[in-house]
Amino acid sequence: MARRFFNFCLLVLGGIVLLDLALELLAQFWGWLVLVGVVVAASWALVYIVRARRDRW
Repeated sequence: MARRFFNFCLLVLGGIVLLDLALELLAQFWGWLVLVGVVVAASWALVYIVRARRDRW
C-alpha cells in the first residue's frame, strides 16, 4: 500500500514538473500564437464576406 502511494506521489510530482515546463514553453510563444490566430480569423472573415457578396441569392 505504501509503495502504491509513493508511486502515485511520484507521478503527481512528474505531472507538475511537466506542466510547469509546458507553461514555460507556452509563455515564450503565446504572442506568436495569438498573432497566427488573428491572421487566420481575419482571413476566414474576409473569405466569408467575399462569398456573401458574390452569392446574393
